[in-house]
Amino acid sequence: MKAEREQLQAELKSKGTKKREEKIVKLASETPKQTASQSVNGLVEMSKGILVTLVSNNEFLATFKREITDNGDGEIDVTTHKAKLTDYVGLAANLAAAGIQITSGMENLKGASDEVKSLSPLEAASAGKSVKFSSEALKLSGEEVALQLKLVNNLIATIKSSDNL
Repeated sequence: MKAEREQLQAELKSKGTKKREEKIVKLASETPKQTASQSVNGLVEMSKGILVTLVSNNEFLATFKREITDNGDGEIDVTTHKAKLTDYVGLAANLAAAGIQITSGMENLKGASDEVKSLSPLEAASAGKSVKFSSEALKLSGEEVALQLKLVNNLIATIKSSDNL
């Protein structure tokens, strides 16, 4: 578990992970315009919901990344938040649900793309942008959910092995 945790820490600190997290935050703050296609609008809504959940998860995980921190003045502070097993188990369940939504969204992308082709050229331009938004959001979300799930599962295993329930 220790070796896996060290690998996860390196992955979490990587430039690729930081860029992905920044893109997720940026996309979560955007909302494409409503289109003439209900399936495209639904896909955008689902994608946006997943992004918001991942931003929230990252904030939650950041709260518990370290129990002891340097406050910048050379003094050591003990973090007031200490995650419990139930916190991580609940987060793992949320991540599993997000994974299912991502899979469903990826399956719906083809249908939404096909529906865009049946719209008028003016409507298709807007709907095409929305499909592109959802496609990028779902791709980034899939990568982020996989990483967060590996991290949370490692933390759960660590807590269980140390009887720190």
